[in-house]
Amino acid sequence: MMSQTVAPLVSIIIPAYRAEETIAMAIKSLLAQTYSHWEVVIGSNDRVNYLAVLSQQGIRDPRIKQAYTEGIGTGEAPARNVAATIATGEIFANLDADDAYEPNRLEALVPLAIEYGTAIDNTGVYNTDLVLYKRPFPDRTAVTFATSDDILKPRVPFFPVFRREFLGSGWTKVPFAADVLFNLELLSRVEKVAIHPQPLYRYYKRENSITQSATAFDTAETAYKQILSLLAAGKLDLAPEIRTAAIDEFSQNLRLNRVFRRYMQEGRCQHLEEFLDMTDNGRADWLQTELEAV
Repeated sequence: MMSQTVAPLVSIIIPAYRAEETIAMAIKSLLAQTYSHWEVVIGSNDRVNYLAVLSQQGIRDPRIKQAYTEGIGTGEAPARNVAATIATGEIFANLDADDAYEPNRLEALVPLAIEYGTAIDNTGVYNTDLVLYKRPFPDRTAVTFATSDDILKPRVPFFPVFRREFLGSGWTKVPFAADVLFNLELLSRVEKVAIHPQPLYRYYKRENSITQSATAFDTAETAYKQILSLLAAGKLDLAPEIRTAAIDEFSQNLRLNRVFRRYMQEGRCQHLEEFLDMTDNGRADWLQTELEAV
């Protein structure tokens, strides 16, 4: 384990909205970290005092602090950004309030972030039965380095650990895929984004997850249009080749979303997550004719 006398402070940013039932689990996974030089900054997006919520559940730790957004339910980007304003670490990390870290996540990723600027891992996706059922890179066994396709195509979120100097202006407010945009900007700012081959982040699919909600089509449609507008206007801090890849991917996602709506109407799937699984994230050969017709 890295010596804590020389280890940098890690600020773990947690956006919180209606997270009273899950945030204790997220924090407990941090208390179990083998790397202990961290602070947690909760961005409350619902005016809930999460320090009090945690205290009521027996969690009191001076490393946990909180900031508040100016609104309620304004999205993950404002919550992350307000938390970042009071974070003091040399290294930043992301954690959602209903997810968790494996105990060695920080110990494994912080050295990679120090060396390369940014590191992610092979996100472990858990279903509503809390069973690990997929990873974006199932065949990787060693540290590799991300391309724009690695960020864009798996349709699985990544939660970077990165040096503070690469924060830029923070997260862009969009209804969906704010994490993807931020990770593409990180990829544009650093020479390499290291990918650890193990699933050290536990990403839980829940009944209220966007990809399992009844409003997934509308949310995604609005988000993709906004993102394409931002890309066309050059509003994101992206290298030219990454911007081109993003335009191609989000244009494809917009078409795919409309096929998804038809599948839902025809009763061929129950939610977006099921549609993505059954179509190999929209890349199944048999689906291409339908996509071209959109």
